[in-house]
Amino acid sequence: MTTEFLTKEVQRLIAEGQQVAGTKFDAGMEGVTYLGGRPTGVDLHAFSRWRAGCKNLMRLLGDCAEPWKDTFDGNNSESNATTMLGTLEAIEHAISGGLLLNVEDIVRAESFNSLLDQADFLHQQGFFLAAGVLARAVLEEHLRAWAANSSLPISKPKPTLNDFKDGLYKDKRFSLSGPKAY
Repeated sequence: MTTEFLTKEVQRLIAEGQQVAGTKFDAGMEGVTYLGGRPTGVDLHAFSRWRAGCKNLMRLLGDCAEPWKDTFDGNNSESNATTMLGTLEAIEHAISGGLLLNVEDIVRAESFNSLLDQADFLHQQGFFLAAGVLARAVLEEHLRAWAANSSLPISKPKPTLNDFKDGLYKDKRFSLSGPKAY
């Protein structure tokens, strides 16, 4: 899953939410006086479909979505639709600003890049075996982190690259045609 994919999905949900907000109607009862004004609602079908898309976005974002998850639990009122739209705009800002990375991800990416640079240098110098060992270590650590983030049960006490690959494949986290966006 890429930043580009997430950005497009958030933008799609924002556009859909604006359409949902446009279905606003008076949800008050005739002859009843309300404190703070009459309640307003939005089309239930459109709202429910949009809310499901927003909850799927939260699933895709995983732990990064924690600050926003509860926002998408409300009913089909205009105020909830407005709150959800504002939250989607905040998520879009966080994605475009690179704010969804945590320190651990940044350190891991930097160390992986460093190790891959070293492997590339060793390869260029003709040290193919050493380059392969470093590249395999980077791949294994990436698969280990991916499996851990996916909560995959790897039963071996000292799993290998193949154990992580097999677990991720069985859980349909990737296929022979490439990774899926989760």
